[in-house]
Amino acid sequence: MSISKRRIAIIIPGGIGTGPNNMGVPVLERQVKLLAKDFDIVVFSLFKVNAGYKPDGFEIVSIASRNTIIKSLAFLFAFRKHNARAKFSVIHGFWAFPPGFLAVLVGRIYSIKSVVSILGGDGISLPEIKYGQLRNIFTRKLIIWTLHHATNPIALTKYLEDNLKKYGLKRDLQIIPWGIDTELFKYNEKKIETPIQLLHIANLHPVKDQPTLIKAFKLIRDKIDSHLTIIGTGEYEMQMKEMIHSLELQNHVTLVKPMSYELLPAYYNKAHLLLHTSLSEGQCEVVTEAMSAGVVVCGTSVGILYDKPDCCVSVDVKDYKGLAEKVLNLINNKSQIESLKVNASKFTKTCDFYWTIEQIKKIYQDS
Repeated sequence: MSISKRRIAIIIPGGIGTGPNNMGVPVLERQVKLLAKDFDIVVFSLFKVNAGYKPDGFEIVSIASRNTIIKSLAFLFAFRKHNARAKFSVIHGFWAFPPGFLAVLVGRIYSIKSVVSILGGDGISLPEIKYGQLRNIFTRKLIIWTLHHATNPIALTKYLEDNLKKYGLKRDLQIIPWGIDTELFKYNEKKIETPIQLLHIANLHPVKDQPTLIKAFKLIRDKIDSHLTIIGTGEYEMQMKEMIHSLELQNHVTLVKPMSYELLPAYYNKAHLLLHTSLSEGQCEVVTEAMSAGVVVCGTSVGILYDKPDCCVSVDVKDYKGLAEKVLNLINNKSQIESLKVNASKFTKTCDFYWTIEQIKKIYQDS
C-alpha cells in the first residue's frame, strides 16, 4: 500500500472476476483498474469471485454467501478488518442495494464519506415483468433512505433521477454517464442506402422488449429493403425466434451470439441504424457505443435516449408503429441524419470513458 494514495473501498454485487473467462462487466472492471492508478482500492464483491481471477492493481475480497443477512455480516466483518489496517477515505457502493445501502451504513458508523451509484434496476419499477428494485416497498424505502443519506449520490442519467423522484426521492443526484472508449468505437462515416442495415445488441430479456423490436422491423421491412442483425442471448431467445418465423422475417434477420467487447466495432461499422426498444435502461452502453461509431440510434425514450433527445430518434415504450414511422421518415431526411450524428459524436467525445473517471476521481479527492 502506498502511503501517498487515498484508500478507497468499493462495494459491488458482482461483475469483476465473475462469469465465463472472468468477463464480468468489462466497463466496471476497467474503471476500477484506472482508478487504482491514483488510489489504493479494495473491492468488496458480494458475489463469489472466480478462483483463478487475479486483480490488476487493486485488492478484491470475495463474499460468497447467498444469504443476504450472512453476506452483510461477512462484509461488515471484512470491512472492519481492512479499515483497521488502514482507514478508508471513501466507501463507494455501485448499485444502490445492497452495495449502496451498506456503503452509507458503514460510512455513518466509521465517519467515512459515502458515494452511491444508481445504475439501472435499482432506480426502476416494472411490476408487469417483475423487474426493478423499486417495485418492492421495503427495498424501495431502503434505496430512498440510502440516497438521502449518502454523501455523494450519483446516477447514470436524468432518466433514473426523474424516475426515483416519482417514488419519493427529495434531493438531486449528480449525473455522471459512463463514457466509452471512443478510440475503440471510432466514428465511421457511411452513406445510408439500401439494403438498410439495422442492428440490435442486448440480452434477450423482457426488459429489453424484443417483441417491440421485431414488430417495428416488420413494418420497416414492408416499406424498404432492410436487414436486422441481433446480437444477444437469453430467456427471450425462443420466443423471439418464433416471432421472427411467424412474421416471415427469417431471411431478413441474422442472430449472432454475444462476443468479446473488442469485436463489436466491426458490427457498428456495417450498421446504418441501431434499434433499441427497452422498457427501461440505466443508461445503455450499447447506445453510447453506436453514437460514438456514427450509427444513428432509434428507440424508446429511456436511459440516455431520454436524456439526449437531440442525439437520437425516440418514441414511448412499446410504440412499435411510431418507431417504424420515425425510422422510415428519417431514412429520407439527410439533414436530420447529419444533425443527429454530429450531436451524438460531440456528446460521446466530450463525455468519454476518461471524462467519467475524472468525475469520480474529483468526488474521491474532495473529502
